[in-house]
Amino acid sequence: MANVTQLKHLEHLEDEMLNYGVEGCKAAVAFLQELRKMLGCDNSTGFMQTKWDGAPSVVCGKDPKNGLFFVGTKAVFNKDPKLCYSPDQIDRWYGDRADLANKLKLALQYFKGLGIDGVLQGDLLFTSGDLKTETVHGERLYTFRPNTITYGIPIDHEIGKRAKAAKIGIVFHTHYRGQDTRDIGQSELLENMSARAGTGGVRFNNDPNVFIVDNDTPMDKVGLNHAEERTFDTHVSSIEKKCGTCGDFLDELVKFSGTTGDDKWHVSSYLKQFFNAEIRERRNIANVDTAFEGLYNFYYDKTKAMLAKLKTTNTKVAKASLVHSSLNYLEDNKPKFKAMLDLYKELQEIKQFVIDKLDHLESFRTYVQTEKGYKVTGPEGYVLHKDGDMIKFVNRLEFAYNNFTLQKQWR
Repeated sequence: MANVTQLKHLEHLEDEMLNYGVEGCKAAVAFLQELRKMLGCDNSTGFMQTKWDGAPSVVCGKDPKNGLFFVGTKAVFNKDPKLCYSPDQIDRWYGDRADLANKLKLALQYFKGLGIDGVLQGDLLFTSGDLKTETVHGERLYTFRPNTITYGIPIDHEIGKRAKAAKIGIVFHTHYRGQDTRDIGQSELLENMSARAGTGGVRFNNDPNVFIVDNDTPMDKVGLNHAEERTFDTHVSSIEKKCGTCGDFLDELVKFSGTTGDDKWHVSSYLKQFFNAEIRERRNIANVDTAFEGLYNFYYDKTKAMLAKLKTTNTKVAKASLVHSSLNYLEDNKPKFKAMLDLYKELQEIKQFVIDKLDHLESFRTYVQTEKGYKVTGPEGYVLHKDGDMIKFVNRLEFAYNNFTLQKQWR
């Protein structure tokens, strides 16, 4: 589960069961079991990375087809890929977006000399002019805000001095592997490359103009006491048992969900929307009875608005019948929906337990801008890697809420 070919989107731990049913639930348990090994300092093939709230996402490296260095956005993976080998090509693709074009030109200028032989992906943190000197909560910091989170580094810290001297800052988090097939087309070549965590062992050439952040999370510095170990193990055991209980129903929900045709009218297609709506209201699942009632009302209100936009009477009648059937499905399967919500709730709880342990490791200051000034917040989150699969641990009531509601620096 959550295996990606090109890194365009990562899934939340608790959403895997909504994406893949019982197999997604089992995958979540497997991720947690691997994480337990890491937290217990046992032998583990997994590792954790800190997610940075950088923007835009930049893909760069040598094109295996021709050996030329390129930069681009996630659009390098489009059916008609947009690879930029020169400033002129950047203007061709992105000339109507001056800020993005300027950042890509700086990336092309400075990343070319880093010694990247393969293809890397990272998130830009700042470019010339983005870095500010501010006093935040009595501390003098160099600050930058690439997207939603504002990052701060003490001005007298070695890292702060390196950031101040740089023309561009980035965190590389992914490398791509694929066959070196120079005889096939460029689009096929990139589409055949698979995402792997980290930089793939690249040893970057030293360039003071480029500020590179290491995003590996030092898991060896995380310790669990005996009580925390018991708490973690109890959660995992409970989640595994609930996966078995809910398995058939989870598969049924996946089967009925969709974005087109009659499927888009089924309540299963609105589960993620419901959970995201709860986050916007800063609500986690605390009580499954309340959550079930909220889901019922959310689905009713959403479909009522959709029905009102339909033009013809026949179409309205047909779709209203689907909504009526889905409301009955909710009522008829109330115990199963509540069991699913209880499982989702416990996945959220163990995820937050992990996040709270990891947040203490971070050395950068992190804030969100409010009307009253800077408010301390946690990092964007973390990505757990296991056997080529990836899953994200994000405090959705904190970061996702801010991401939904605050104006972003990057558009």
